[in-house]
Formats: sequence, structure tokens, C-alpha cells
Amino acid sequence: MLERPIRILILFALPLVSATIALAQSGTFKVPLNSYASDWQIAQQIASSEGKLIVVTVDRPDRRQTCRIQSFTQDKLVCARAFAGPRTYLPKQIAALIIPGDAGLKLPVVLGINVGMGAAIWGTVVLAAACPACAVATGILALLLFGAAGAVLMADDQPERLLYRAPGQQLSRKLGNIQPSL
Repeated sequence: MLERPIRILILFALPLVSATIALAQSGTFKVPLNSYASDWQIAQQIASSEGKLIVVTVDRPDRRQTCRIQSFTQDKLVCARAFAGPRTYLPKQIAALIIPGDAGLKLPVVLGINVGMGAAIWGTVVLAAACPACAVATGILALLLFGAAGAVLMADDQPERLLYRAPGQQLSRKLGNIQPSL
């Protein structure tokens, strides 16, 4: 008698959890993929909502520097650092500003979900003899986590996007795969 509602719940819960995880990965603010701001003021407005940038300086054009934005004004960009004082960049020192992608987050999320799924499977096996109802619950959890891992793996990655490039500056190929500008 209780089996039918549980089956219906499983049929609706799996797609709902998968869709929720897929939608949760999308950012709240999108910069058009094939455009960049050549104006410092436009970059300032867009970057303020991001919170994190990759800075490429004129004196080190082959090196990426992560920047957690502390303040971003017309005169300077101030980046907070964990173990040292803030780093300040003037507009003339910056060759490019890049919005980081989310490809680096996928592996830790999938590994975490797989650890949870392994624990749920182990719990199902251990509880099968002692508490069949508990074993069913942990089995359902393992199935939901399996679907969640699939949803994370199927989701599209956001590429790194060029936000600002100083006039006359070219980006090195050593910086990696950055979504090209116009």
C-alpha cells in the first residue's frame, strides 16, 4: 500500500533534483560570450557583481593573478589577499581582466557527491538485515545522488570570458583557453 506513493515520489524526485542542481550551476549575471568591454568604466560595473576576476598585467602578460575584488573605482582596482595586504592595480598597469569560468568546480562537486553516494550504498548494505525500511531510504538516497552526479557532469561549463582588454594589448596563448572577443 505504501509502495505506490514511494514509486511516484521517486519518479518525480529524481528529475526534480537533477534539474535543480543543473540550474544552480548557472550564474546570476552573464556577460555575452563574444563581447568584451574596451572601456574601464563598463568593466567596473560588470566586475562589481562578479566578486572575483583574473588580472593580467602589462609587465607580466603571461601570468594570471587571481583577484578577489575589494574595491573597483575609476582610478584603481584593489584586490584582497588572504595572507598579505591588498594589492592595488592602476588602469595603465592592467593588460586584461578575465571573468573566471567554472570548470574547476566540477571535479570537487562530483567527487563529493560520489562520496555521499558510496556512504549511502554502504548504509543500504549494512541496514538491510537490521532495518529494511532504513535500507530502502538509504537506497533511494543513493539513487538520487547518482542522478545528481549525472546532472553535474552533463551541465555545460562556463568558459573564461574576456571582460576588458587595454587598447593595443594582445593576450598570450600561455594564458589558456579564454573565450575570444569580437
